[in-house]
Amino acid sequence: MALPIANDLAAILNVEEFAQSVTYRRLNALGDSTISGIFDNETVPVETGGFVPVHEEQPRFTCRTADVPNITETDELVIGSDVYTIRAWVHDGTGVTVLQLERK
Repeated sequence: MALPIANDLAAILNVEEFAQSVTYRRLNALGDSTISGIFDNETVPVETGGFVPVHEEQPRFTCRTADVPNITETDELVIGSDVYTIRAWVHDGTGVTVLQLERK
């Protein structure tokens, strides 16, 4: 049975609406693919024990789980001219996966 979120997810991850297309590189497999999703690069404070605040970027990409079924930590995303290594991911159980990225 399809989840009711499927129609909403299709609208949210539509490149004509909120999403963008990126290149998904499977380094242990042949060929790249294009997937769509939402890229976010939030800057968050990091506790370093000092008096001067330090911030770091936390790039993330939200996409359909079906687009990254066999994801590994060696895979990459090319977003614009930037290349990111996938460091971690969370499948939320609704068909959405959030990829935590590190810029190369």
